[in-house]
Amino acid sequence: MSEEKKNNHTLLKVLGVSAAAGAAAYAGLGYTIFEKAFDIQNSSYLARKAPHKALPLDGEVRQWYAHSKREDEFLDSFDGLKLHALRLDNNDSHKWIILVHGLGQYSASMINYLYEADHRGFNVLAVDQRGCGMSEGRYGSLGWNEHYDLISWINYLINLDPSAEIVLWGVNLGAAAVMNAVGDYIPSNVKCAVEEGGFSGIKEMLNSAVRKEIKVEGKVFFPMVDALVRKFLHFSMDDVSMKHQLEQSRTPILFAHGNRDEVVPTSMVFDNYYACASEKDLFVSETAGFAQLDGDPQFFKAAFEFIDKYIEA
Repeated sequence: MSEEKKNNHTLLKVLGVSAAAGAAAYAGLGYTIFEKAFDIQNSSYLARKAPHKALPLDGEVRQWYAHSKREDEFLDSFDGLKLHALRLDNNDSHKWIILVHGLGQYSASMINYLYEADHRGFNVLAVDQRGCGMSEGRYGSLGWNEHYDLISWINYLINLDPSAEIVLWGVNLGAAAVMNAVGDYIPSNVKCAVEEGGFSGIKEMLNSAVRKEIKVEGKVFFPMVDALVRKFLHFSMDDVSMKHQLEQSRTPILFAHGNRDEVVPTSMVFDNYYACASEKDLFVSETAGFAQLDGDPQFFKAAFEFIDKYIEA
């Protein structure tokens, strides 16, 4: 073999090895992004800064919770998972809040919301999202499959109480489920919704998280991530759009966000607000960070003033 042919052969081997290494690195990083976004046990993009909210050790709220009337409810999801919700009844009221927690939380960790709703005369159905609390599942879907679960809970609740007047209330991941749900057909029993700290779309949230973590454009890895989403979650990120869902909404929505949110950019609340076609209002807390709106004393006041416009006392 001539010297020139040897050099060309060596170059081709080097290029081949480099291409293979690059493809392996691309695939590996794509899987890591998928795992951090969708595998609930390993997810970090939304959960890493979520405050842990255990039940209080003493005080009025704990005493209330200990003596509240609670029941466990279960249903099967569209894809065969056993889902759980905590039901709190408030006498004979037909006013209901379906509470959808954020990533890294579960139904009972939303105790501040349960307390506030109960003391304003609402019944509550606090769901455990797939893979959380007592609900089955390994993967979340950043609000897409969860919105089908939410619609199932709406119908389940109406079967329990055909006269129910329902508020949908979601926090970050739960907010995404709520915003996606209002863009589908939902029964007229749903009177309004509160989305708290929600992001403006799966791709938008992933791109923001990857930029922060590895300082590159997340969209570079979307083809690999989407292949995994299609394999394990059975939908494509290309086929879902929060903006489209909100453009179809006929449900009044309060959009709420913390101005110190370091996980979900505050700009996203404005993207969602302006995309929404239904009646709407906006609340931005100057003091709240990620998943901390319930610590702003003005938030619950504003939220229930909004709800009272659509549900009679």
